[in-house]
Amino acid sequence: MQDVKIDNLELFYDCVIESNNYLYEIFRKPYFELIEMTVQNILAGEVLTDLDDEQAEKLQSIYDKIADVDFTVEDVRKAMQSVILRGFKEMRIPNGNTTPDTLGIFMAYLITKLCPSKNISIMDPLCGVGNLLLTISNHLDKDLSLYACDNDEWMTKLTAMTADLLSTPVDIYLQNTLNLNVINMDAVVFDMPHSEFDGNEYFPYKAMLHYASMLKNDGAMIGIVENDFFDYDKNQSFKTELLKDMSIIGLVELPDMMFKATKPKLIVVLQKRKIEDKKCFMVKLPSFTDVKEFNSSLLEIEAWFEKNNYNKK
Repeated sequence: MQDVKIDNLELFYDCVIESNNYLYEIFRKPYFELIEMTVQNILAGEVLTDLDDEQAEKLQSIYDKIADVDFTVEDVRKAMQSVILRGFKEMRIPNGNTTPDTLGIFMAYLITKLCPSKNISIMDPLCGVGNLLLTISNHLDKDLSLYACDNDEWMTKLTAMTADLLSTPVDIYLQNTLNLNVINMDAVVFDMPHSEFDGNEYFPYKAMLHYASMLKNDGAMIGIVENDFFDYDKNQSFKTELLKDMSIIGLVELPDMMFKATKPKLIVVLQKRKIEDKKCFMVKLPSFTDVKEFNSSLLEIEAWFEKNNYNKK
């Protein structure tokens, strides 16, 4: 796990916000456009924005504060996530496009159990601002090929900006997730948005069946869904179709306190392989701050993987 120096995190955050505020005084542009201008300047190491000499010098002095600082990828990711969340608040956009860091770290742990190879590909087909995928990436000691998709232009731009600042290559698709055409993924990860049942269709079911087709044999699907996810499958047709090629490895119920403004959620863990006569693990996680109880839950999961001979490499 990457250590984050709070001073460095705040330094990077303050630099971006100070730059945004100064650029706003000049251009009066929307918040996300200001982030884009700021990130372009930081990546270039110089002021690319079209300004007069005095303005450019002022802006450069802001960036000089971070020029010689050795930031970790977690410093930058966390700082940018705070910058983006501030933008959601200022623009009155619901921040449902962000996934808590703790869940990304936990999902990275699950990937190490299900994808033992050193070189793996991971797709987030509902990436939002990319926090889930980039958190996972920062907490895996593997050679990664990363892919992301969202149908919102600014979400993909924000994902790309953060990835560029982290020097983390990500292939990003701006399109409807149900039309996404990629194959042979080692892992598909996602945080499913709230969806209502629409006639005979339930978006999460359609999406997950589509994502299953992206996986190579033995590939893993790890998704955050609402607790009543399976309740809409009245005639079991979704489960029957999904389990033709997939097996449920585990269900992890998440702490209710994480979802005060939304429905409680769980993590569903699947693998593209047939596993006969083996029960999946079922765990209800305590608060992530309750170290003793949380470690006890991890031991339950570890024991399941040991029993089922998953720790091969």
